[in-house]
Amino acid sequence: MTFDQSLFADNALYYVAAFAVVLLMSGGVGFLMLRDRSAMRMRGIAAQRSGPEARSLARTASTAPRGLARALIPDDPSEIAQIQFQLAKVGFHHANAVQHFFMVRLLLAVLPPLLVFGGFALARAGLLPQDMAQVVLDFPRLGLMQIAAVTAAAGFYGPSYLLKSRIKARQQRIRNAFPNALDLLQISVEAGMGLDSAMSRVGSEIHKVSPEIAYELLTLQNEVSAGRDRETAMFDMAERMGVDEAKSFALVIVQSLEFGTSLTSALRTYAAEMREYRELAAQEKANRLPVQMSVVMSFLMLPALFLITLTPIIIRYTAIY
Repeated sequence: MTFDQSLFADNALYYVAAFAVVLLMSGGVGFLMLRDRSAMRMRGIAAQRSGPEARSLARTASTAPRGLARALIPDDPSEIAQIQFQLAKVGFHHANAVQHFFMVRLLLAVLPPLLVFGGFALARAGLLPQDMAQVVLDFPRLGLMQIAAVTAAAGFYGPSYLLKSRIKARQQRIRNAFPNALDLLQISVEAGMGLDSAMSRVGSEIHKVSPEIAYELLTLQNEVSAGRDRETAMFDMAERMGVDEAKSFALVIVQSLEFGTSLTSALRTYAAEMREYRELAAQEKANRLPVQMSVVMSFLMLPALFLITLTPIIIRYTAIY
């Protein structure tokens, strides 16, 4: 079998496109799979030993995004904090994990069209098996464009949708369990325990019912024990939770400690407000139910009503003509 230089020169562009697709695929797989955990631990140790000013609990500061990453990352700090927390839960603890997430999302949006058109180029160049190349070449061009567009949209919006759905589900679990955790915290403080020991106790007791709140309370205590300012740690915990109840709770605790008021009285008042708020939320949900049911019933009943009303007319019309 001899090497045909003219054939290679004619198909050089297709070879380059196929090589680019292979490089993009290998780079994406390498970014997702090869994470240097030893380097992450070394960065954490360096952050702990960098002096009194480093009170971020082994978390390096995130650098400001530049260029394309700046245009992709949202401006809402609460949303960024939630995304960073969810990425940390799946193993991405890097300071720039949010930027990497959005860059990977962009890569997933660009890669499917490259694969589609790269496969078409390989089929045109004769580098695919005969049967596969025939299927690709016989496929309509409009169909290829539609597949590329749909997969690009799925790659771009899919990771964000899945991550946001997990964030919303976590926030809902926190809202449901937060009044109970606050009641336990109030009982612990009224029993004579300090705020730190009460939070640690509640975090240890509630981990089976609400692991999200237990994680946040124990993380807060670890940060305070490591020397971080309590006010900053409280508001960071509320920011990670992403619910208004946690932000109000942090504000109540900080103001009570700052002005020297009774922490027991503040917790008792806020716990009563949380119970009332939970009852009002349940009533609001119950009041919305009839409206939602009426919409569903109308969609289910109207076709049957139209069918019952119009069927005799259609039968009579067909019998006459």
